[in-house]
Amino acid sequence: MRGPSTSVKIERLLAIIPWVVERGGATVADIAERFEMHTGAVYDLLLAAMCYEVVGASAYENLGIVVFGDDGDDEDASEAWVHVEPGAMLDRPLNLSVPQAFGILVAGQSALALRGADRSGALATALDKLSTAYGERVRVSVDLPLPRSLATLRHALATGTAVSIHYYTPNTDALSERRVDPLGVTLVDGHWYLRGWCHLRQDLRSFRVDRIEECSDTGELHGRDPETVEAAAIAPAESDETTEVVLSIPCDDLWRVEAYPSLEVRDDGDRCIVSYAIRSPMVLGQMLLRLGAATHVVNAAALPPELAGAGRTAAAEILELYSP
Repeated sequence: MRGPSTSVKIERLLAIIPWVVERGGATVADIAERFEMHTGAVYDLLLAAMCYEVVGASAYENLGIVVFGDDGDDEDASEAWVHVEPGAMLDRPLNLSVPQAFGILVAGQSALALRGADRSGALATALDKLSTAYGERVRVSVDLPLPRSLATLRHALATGTAVSIHYYTPNTDALSERRVDPLGVTLVDGHWYLRGWCHLRQDLRSFRVDRIEECSDTGELHGRDPETVEAAAIAPAESDETTEVVLSIPCDDLWRVEAYPSLEVRDDGDRCIVSYAIRSPMVLGQMLLRLGAATHVVNAAALPPELAGAGRTAAAEILELYSP
């Protein structure tokens, strides 16, 4: 398996930087959790960004946007602190021409459309102010292009042929090569999804089309009936490397973990029974700390020890920080 492409890395960086700026800094682990990335990938991405240069008023200047500080443990960078300090060229007042303002609005609105971006944060506020200041002269509407694999998938669906894809999984930060028999392509909450039979897992799976790095039509007929997928329960491909954890959460507390994608939510009166695809005990521990004692793990007895004890481990680590 190979890592994500350069374009994917740049997309992540555009979404990460405004989020970190607004918070005055964050740990690598916080960024990894927010943007569904492996901590090592976050560290490598931002470490490289420290070296980027741009053309300033009179010379090339370092961006100065990423500074790391850790405890000296090179093997685990998850607690390294990421600080964003705009360089001198970004501290100077800007007198923008209309074309320059237009360019900033287009780039900014495109960045807000990326996955993980905070659409109510500092960047969104700044763009609103810029748009108000320049009025009708820079009114912008951004139509994002369709995922590049969508046309191939639609053609394969129409002809009944299998496709070969390289699929990026955020949980493992790696690409897997899969053969899929397309049975449906749908748009849900702003994202395109491929639904089909995955030969790697020998089961039905759904795939986020924007996470398909490469896609080719094999030209081979698969003979499956698309109608069989309509009523079937289909697991997301991202759940392949994870364990299903079921939590019983007071409905009033569900907002505390709304950033974590769920597999299923069932209303049980004043409580919600929510299924999550969890890979990291650290992530589960953080969720349980946020939710508090009123939440419990429904299927704890069936979980691996590291997941079953994730809440206790996280609580013990917090208490240790405050011990004499």
